[in-house]
Amino acid sequence: MAVASTSSSSQDGEDFARFTSRRIGAGTGRERVRTVAWNLDGRRLAAGGTDKSVRIYLPDKDVRSGTECRGHTGDVNCIRWSPVHPERLASVSASGQDKGLRFWDIRQGSKPTSVIETYGDNITMAWSPDGRYMVVGNTKDRILWIDVEEQKIIKRVDKSVETNEALFSHSGTLLTTLCHGEAEITSFPGGEPVHKVFVSDMPATVADLDPRGRYLAVGSNDTLVSLWETTDWTCTATSGVHDDPLRTCRFSHDGAYLATSAGGSEIVIHNTPTLSRAASVATAAQSGDALAWHPTRNVLAYTSGQDAWIWGAGV
Repeated sequence: MAVASTSSSSQDGEDFARFTSRRIGAGTGRERVRTVAWNLDGRRLAAGGTDKSVRIYLPDKDVRSGTECRGHTGDVNCIRWSPVHPERLASVSASGQDKGLRFWDIRQGSKPTSVIETYGDNITMAWSPDGRYMVVGNTKDRILWIDVEEQKIIKRVDKSVETNEALFSHSGTLLTTLCHGEAEITSFPGGEPVHKVFVSDMPATVADLDPRGRYLAVGSNDTLVSLWETTDWTCTATSGVHDDPLRTCRFSHDGAYLATSAGGSEIVIHNTPTLSRAASVATAAQSGDALAWHPTRNVLAYTSGQDAWIWGAGV
């Protein structure tokens, strides 16, 4: 069992010394978990990885067994639940052969309800807040805009520089895409340029928007995570606690904390907006492929080697 070690106090009085970690699922000892995601109401946690399946767990009831959903032929690299429906989710693979964006409805069994063929090698995915659109990005620096209702690709954007995570504003009218060392902000679905934020001389790889829309967090290959105000796009804080390029960063449900990982044996919890260290999570194996905060509680799901874990008080 992993425990949190606090190196400074949290700003809202959360006692992280009470937090412990608990493994989700039985663990195969062979396959690697690459992605975790909470559903809309926080009752279900989905995990996927190199066993080519999507597994759905009920952490508050039974953390050992989950529903196995099959349909992928390659590693499951990214899972995202619908922002408007607690039983629907989507998943993609980073495989060049498994090109399908798969949609699932857990009320209808363990097979995909529909599949949209993409160009494969998919590594990022995001829903629009109203659930109507998705963006999917791949390792070839190609972003697809997808109409979920019509089940079709409506736009293809090919970039000439390294392109990583993309995410919607909470209004759904803006799309932020990390292109090399910049965050490019465009209108959606118009695609008109709105603003560019220079983040780093090195590629910016991961990003998240805080739940209240005040800050954009960006992690880069220079090992830094930075926090940007979304009103005037000024940098309010940076943190260099990691020794390797950032793998993921995620805000807590209320925006009070930012969790970051660089793929080592430690996940760092930062206070916002100062990015001072509030706590850290020591993991038993290499971590950081994915982090996901519960939608209403300070409970963090994360990947660590062959397992998915949750970290919180009394988990």
